[in-house]
Amino acid sequence: MTIKDNTEKEKTGKRLEDKENKKLSIRLIKENKNYNSNNQYSYCYDKNLKTINSDKNKNNNNSIGEKTVVVYGEDKTTELIVQTLNNAKDRWDNYANSQGPTVAMGVEQLRKGMRHAYERGVKIKYISEITKHNINYCKELMKIAEVRHVDNAKGGMAVSESEYIATAKLQEAKPVSHLIHSNVMEIVEQQQYVFKSLWANAIPATQRIREIEEGHERIETRVLDDQDEINDKIRSLSKDGEEILICSDTGLLKIVHDGFFSVYQEIMENYDKGYHKGVRWITDLSRKEDANVAKLFMDMGIKIRSIRNLPPPNFLVTDRVFFSNSEKIDHNQDRKTIKQMFTTNDVLYINQYKLTFEELWKNGIDAVDIIEDIERGLDTERVDIISRSNNAETAYLDLLRSSNKEIMLILPTVNAFLRQWKLGVFELITRTAVNRNVKIRMLIPSNEKTEKFIERLEKQSLSIYHTSNNDGNSSKKIQIRSIQTLTETGSTILIIDKKVSLVMELKDDSKEKFHEAIGISTYSNSKAGVLSYVSIFENLWNQTEIYQQLKKSEELQQDFIRIAAHELRSPIQPILAISEMLKSNVNSKELGNSQQIQVNRQEINDYIDAIIRNAKKMVSLTDDILDITRIETNSLTLRKETVDLRLFLLEQVMEYENQYTSKIETMDLHTVTNCNRYKTRINYSQLNNSRIHESLLVELDKSRITQVVYNLLDNAFKFTNDGDAIYIILDIEFINDQKYVVISIRDSGKGIDKEILPKLFTKFTTMSEKGIGLGLYIAKSIIEAHSGRIWARNNVNGTGATFSFTLPCDA
Repeated sequence: MTIKDNTEKEKTGKRLEDKENKKLSIRLIKENKNYNSNNQYSYCYDKNLKTINSDKNKNNNNSIGEKTVVVYGEDKTTELIVQTLNNAKDRWDNYANSQGPTVAMGVEQLRKGMRHAYERGVKIKYISEITKHNINYCKELMKIAEVRHVDNAKGGMAVSESEYIATAKLQEAKPVSHLIHSNVMEIVEQQQYVFKSLWANAIPATQRIREIEEGHERIETRVLDDQDEINDKIRSLSKDGEEILICSDTGLLKIVHDGFFSVYQEIMENYDKGYHKGVRWITDLSRKEDANVAKLFMDMGIKIRSIRNLPPPNFLVTDRVFFSNSEKIDHNQDRKTIKQMFTTNDVLYINQYKLTFEELWKNGIDAVDIIEDIERGLDTERVDIISRSNNAETAYLDLLRSSNKEIMLILPTVNAFLRQWKLGVFELITRTAVNRNVKIRMLIPSNEKTEKFIERLEKQSLSIYHTSNNDGNSSKKIQIRSIQTLTETGSTILIIDKKVSLVMELKDDSKEKFHEAIGISTYSNSKAGVLSYVSIFENLWNQTEIYQQLKKSEELQQDFIRIAAHELRSPIQPILAISEMLKSNVNSKELGNSQQIQVNRQEINDYIDAIIRNAKKMVSLTDDILDITRIETNSLTLRKETVDLRLFLLEQVMEYENQYTSKIETMDLHTVTNCNRYKTRINYSQLNNSRIHESLLVELDKSRITQVVYNLLDNAFKFTNDGDAIYIILDIEFINDQKYVVISIRDSGKGIDKEILPKLFTKFTTMSEKGIGLGLYIAKSIIEAHSGRIWARNNVNGTGATFSFTLPCDA
């Protein structure tokens, strides 16, 4: 069993003892209240310690019964202890503070009583705190009892197989002044259990006596959570003359100033007199408030140095003791205490942390220089070398959390990306983008291993982008671009707010854990140094953008040529075929050489209609190509005018119907109209939404919005079954106090394929076998040019889809 185990057991035993004593006290109070209130019991002891029973006890066949009493007076307590000892048959278990052995062996009657019990065969066990002051009494006691040692023993008690006695106060070699006695078996059994726990956690007396006599300090390792005990440990530093070495955050510096400043004043007064070796302190001074506190310590002679990104934990070490506190203390908190403290006198801890301190001290900057820059209002420019990878990992995550405006990140390899994914870096970055509105730009090597992770990041980025759009912010918060593996540089580069940089050398790319893979890291807030890394990042970012644009342009060009050639061929072929047929008919030998021929008018009109129809397809395709060119070159212009949107939509729907029907049955806004060409109904009765009473004045380009409406109606007719209805719905919504009109076109077709839905509004995406796939992309560009948005979703009933777009409306 280790010392640490013993220590934990001591704490457990003490807690159990305190708990049982508290229970006993409560019981005694209750019993005494009953005795006094009923006035039925009155106990005292004569010189022969015979109980004088009350009348009630006489009525109970003179049986004494189970009782708990308190006895006062040294003579009475001594006689009661001897009587209880004489009643013991098999066991006599004692627990007492450091004065206990002096009472047991120093009071003649008690010493004889214990000797007599020992000679009768009673097994005596004794637990106490053995010190250099009571060591001789303990040695005497060991002749008749098995003795063990515990630290910080309090009070005293003894328990046999049938009785229990206890006292709160013991004085050296003097009888006790008052005593609790009980033969209530419940109490006796409880105290037997308490003693058993204490005995198990105590150490043999021979071991403790040897430590005292040979001058070997016992190794003691404890975790303190009692505030008084923590304060006593800290104040005890002034009694030692050894140099005190402290490494802590500024939060602990403030706690020491507010709660223990006088202790360090006393230490430094002894230092001035030559009785102490002084104090050296390492902390992170970056705020004016912290600098002011540090100056107060420096004024009394304490030496302070500053280091950025101090490694946890906070610790204090001398030649004799080591204290540490692992909690991160916020310097903004108003605290004067430490909640928990680890303490040990183990030389392994002491030597290790003294070496750690000296290494940090060598790399620290004198607080005088730091404070001077802070007082002059200068940002202290510094370059720190972080040699320990664990410290670099902590600094890296802390920097990511500290960002307020922008994070730039370059990852050199695919494995570097995977390690940081496991570390939780990208989850942290995403939270930062959402919670603090920070812009994130990342350059990441891409291959098949990272594709799914990057795809997930991009989805999160898209989600944040849509949220930002609703907030009126149109820029993407997280942007990711792919780069080739940077085998030459081999470093992760982090830039925070264009003010701070952290460059982490890649030591072994085959390692799975972050801290195992990186080597030396360099932290810098030097303006020139940071801007050089910003320049590197921007150059790489722009190169990837140019490369992506060229690659995309090449892919689009190839797609366009392929699709446009196919689409142009479709109308050209019937035009050519019909033209050749007409020419063949006109030049038929059967007609002879006459310049005038008779023709079938209906047949000629059918031919001409086919030519016109296919020519219009070519014109439509040409218009789409021209629109794409305008969109790609940002030259799409709008000719806006203010219109009543409800009337405008009604006119466009009716005009749309007129283009494909020869007879329209029109009544009013609630009329359902038949469209003969498709045998499909357009229901626009909901244009007169009862929720919308006022006129809807919208500023728009009539021809362009007509183009959008026609495109959406065309798609709806393509996928709606004959006889079903297409609904046009009008509604309003408010986003950040801006009023928007929502126009929706709902069909009852087969719906949108889940694979197509995410890319529905991109170029060359089509839901049908026919068409070039430009209509929805153009519609999206037109709506966004009107400061609106467009989207599509499958209907909740599982039939058909709904396309919606918004337009800003005058309040």
